[in-house]
Amino acid sequence: MIEFKECFKGHTIECVFDQARTHTAKSHSVNDFSRSVGTKCTVDKIQYLDPNGKARSIDCFFQSGPNKGLSKGLDVIAKELGIAQPEKFKLPALRDHLSTHPAFQNVSRLELLAQKYHVRIHFCPKFHCELNICEGLWCFQKQFVRKYSDQTFPTLLKNIVVSREEFSKKDTHLRSVRRFWKALQSYKDGVSYADVMRLYLSSKCDGTVKSHTRISNTKL
Repeated sequence: MIEFKECFKGHTIECVFDQARTHTAKSHSVNDFSRSVGTKCTVDKIQYLDPNGKARSIDCFFQSGPNKGLSKGLDVIAKELGIAQPEKFKLPALRDHLSTHPAFQNVSRLELLAQKYHVRIHFCPKFHCELNICEGLWCFQKQFVRKYSDQTFPTLLKNIVVSREEFSKKDTHLRSVRRFWKALQSYKDGVSYADVMRLYLSSKCDGTVKSHTRISNTKL
């Protein structure tokens, strides 16, 4: 990592991720908190960006005083976030009110980590594998492994390796790249998702996301 940091010092780093749950998992939710002191609390600290883009943080546990070590609860947290008289709200209403605050409109853990190192994160559209070249590789490998499966673990491991070799040998990545740009242009031109699927994947597609679709070179 030291070599990487030195080589790319001063560069703007941007990373592209798919919508896997491990990538988009949020650090906390307003529903993870109870309202009273010493009750349920899943995080030690809430980190967020204020409307001016400045990083803020608030402790979820008392750091001193008679309640030291206990969770603050939503009433105390709400007061520290500037909400007047939170005790007058019923819990569902308080949670709804807090959900509009930047502290609870939080980004993913991955984005928080990236912000720490000044790295920009971009997420691919959810489920849209026609715009995700990594997904194209997984589609190809899954189909290959299933096609030549004999339901044994050794064959599974062997097929995973061979599928990668076949993907490279057949230049399947070039099909994925061409499909990516053509699909992107089609969406820009106002073509519907269902029509894009039929045009660049298969005429049998009905526009709903059901499973991975074979990468075809027919209309590219």
